[in-house]
Amino acid sequence: MPQTLSLNFQPEEWGNSTLLYTRTAAALKVPAKKISYIHIQKLSLDARGRIPCYRAMVEVYVLPEKYTSEPLQGIPSAPIAKHAPTVLIVGMGPAGLFAALTLASAGIKPIIFERGKPVRERKRDVAALGRESLLNPESNYSFGEGGAGCFSDGKLYTRSNKRGDIHRVLRTFVHYGAKEEILYQAHPHLGSDKMPAMIEKMRESLLQAGAEIHFNTCITQIHTDSKGRFAALSDQNGKEYKGNALILACGNSASDLYRYLHQKGIALQEKPFAMGVRIEHPQDTVNAMQYKGAEKRYDLPPAEYSFAEQSGNIGVFSFCMCPGGVVVPASTDNNTLVVNGMSDSGRRSPWANAGWVASVSREILEANGIRLPQHPLALLDFQQQTESRFFTPGKGFAAPAQRLTDFLKHKNSASLPRSSYSPGIFAADMHQYLPAYIAQALRDVLGKVTQKKPAFLTEQAILLGLESRTSSPVRILRNPETLEHPQMPGLYPCGEGAGYAGGITSSAIDGINCAEKILQNAAIIAKNQNKHEPTGF
Repeated sequence: MPQTLSLNFQPEEWGNSTLLYTRTAAALKVPAKKISYIHIQKLSLDARGRIPCYRAMVEVYVLPEKYTSEPLQGIPSAPIAKHAPTVLIVGMGPAGLFAALTLASAGIKPIIFERGKPVRERKRDVAALGRESLLNPESNYSFGEGGAGCFSDGKLYTRSNKRGDIHRVLRTFVHYGAKEEILYQAHPHLGSDKMPAMIEKMRESLLQAGAEIHFNTCITQIHTDSKGRFAALSDQNGKEYKGNALILACGNSASDLYRYLHQKGIALQEKPFAMGVRIEHPQDTVNAMQYKGAEKRYDLPPAEYSFAEQSGNIGVFSFCMCPGGVVVPASTDNNTLVVNGMSDSGRRSPWANAGWVASVSREILEANGIRLPQHPLALLDFQQQTESRFFTPGKGFAAPAQRLTDFLKHKNSASLPRSSYSPGIFAADMHQYLPAYIAQALRDVLGKVTQKKPAFLTEQAILLGLESRTSSPVRILRNPETLEHPQMPGLYPCGEGAGYAGGITSSAIDGINCAEKILQNAAIIAKNQNKHEPTGF
């Protein structure tokens, strides 16, 4: 049996494979040549002490034992049969992609519909939005091949261990080109510069297996049969596509689809989310705050931070930290302003940014004097109204911004430091843009944070907004056992847009879970067909 060890390495030591083997051998009191393989299970950087150290959890195999990796599931390896059952998938983000890969590897034909463009063309639209404030509502930071996660750093850490096999998702990304280090890093990320090539490889794998992919295709209607079961889709040109099941993995910005479902009488549910701002610092400031000067003596990665506090009964937290990153325009509609953060694989930008958001729910809004109508899209309406408030006609997608020091003093900023946000920023009082209770909660919590971490409070730190696409404000209902919508068998709401995930990894897991439920259903149906019983697949 392999043995598990915890080993510590100083920053300059980590990465030396010879030292890894000799130190492991010394810990086990065996010759280094007797070690056949060292499987790194987890790696984290501990910067709390005077000298930072990497803590590695390793699984060690000593001869004659040999390490054998488990076969990777969900990778298509054979062509799909000509008359195989078909499953329609709306959305080509992580949930849709991993659902498609899982189905194709099991011999079921995925037909994918993506409202946006292929990722290479999408990159041009994203660049035009940043440089010229030219928004393509169907191809931007949220819509297009790869989904929103493709251009938001590619963070892969999640707390969703109970939802499924996180390691399977990470190994799939490695199969399609990611570095193996993501398998053991405490906070793995892919980088916005690396994600597009991986997404293209996934697409090619699906096409070679026999999947269909329809870009620039918006779904306008969902059809059912006489028993109320899903039967077909129609696109914006009226073309109809039939399938045995539908996975709806639309992403959390697909407000038009939520409104269509509500109009059609498909049961939805409002879902709490969070809203606030991006806070941007010079990366050197964050490094000094977290490393306490050690970054000057050692070669350390750009530092991150994470905070969570309460302001009364309102939760306020940082999320989607982008060390060495940039703030980007993430609007999907003209006359609205949304921002997000991203960084490339090297995290080389001189800035760091993170979302700072407060909880939004019906109870919190109404406790703060904001009345909502009684329908499941009420929080979506609130989200969109606030996004419209942040948009300033005549300024393109320039963002209102305020120095952190001035925000805490509730005063206007006479000037602003440089920012990574390419459409530009202009000085504004964020209290005039944010809902009053969110501004108060942020000011309260940021005051507490700056007391704990005085270096966080600097004239070079700015708030800019709006950060509002933290998660979906709507949940598309589904049966927890079958994962189908309770009103429409054969419809599988999936991923972050359906309200069941919160990032790349958890969305990918949910895509796998929905696909595997369909496969289970197909197996049951095939068994019933052998018994000459009627089926719905």
